[in-house]
Amino acid sequence: MAESAKSGDQRLTRDVILRSALRIVDADGVESLSMRKLAADLGVNPMSLYHHVENKAALLDGMTRLITEGAEHIEVGDGPWQEQLRRLAYEFRALSLAHRNLIRYAFTTDDVIQRGGPMWRTLCAVLRGAGLPEPEVERTGAVCAVLVGGLLHTEVNGTMRRLIGAGKADDTGFALAVDLLIDGVAARVGPGRVL
Repeated sequence: MAESAKSGDQRLTRDVILRSALRIVDADGVESLSMRKLAADLGVNPMSLYHHVENKAALLDGMTRLITEGAEHIEVGDGPWQEQLRRLAYEFRALSLAHRNLIRYAFTTDDVIQRGGPMWRTLCAVLRGAGLPEPEVERTGAVCAVLVGGLLHTEVNGTMRRLIGAGKADDTGFALAVDLLIDGVAARVGPGRVL
């Protein structure tokens, strides 16, 4: 990577910086990331990074956005809304677990889930398809996002494994939680339910 950043083939860009920073965080954790280490990885002067990101906090925010914007490709497909919601939850899980170190940090901030982002838009579309009235869609979506985000946080920090036990505790716990979430949404859109 250092060679491509220095060569005439590829200029130093915000995207190049964020992807390099993400590799460092994925390998060694958020604590190991510094502007100096990132610059060394890219083979550039540390000061040149500040033309693209103002500080480490902006770098972390940019990496988080890079990951969540990666959800643009998510397609929940056809089928019952329950299966669409399940697929969306599992896609969010896969995206999160692919970058455990960053997600562990991101879930401690207050803006990891962005209204208007690709996950949010898909979640709201699924909830509309489930038959939730429009005034309930965003409120229910927010609660669903927080519940799944919290669940994933317990998975990346090991809490789920400690509470349920070893083995496939994370898979079992996540599957049960998604079933409970789907059951909860179904109860809100069930026949005769007053919202």
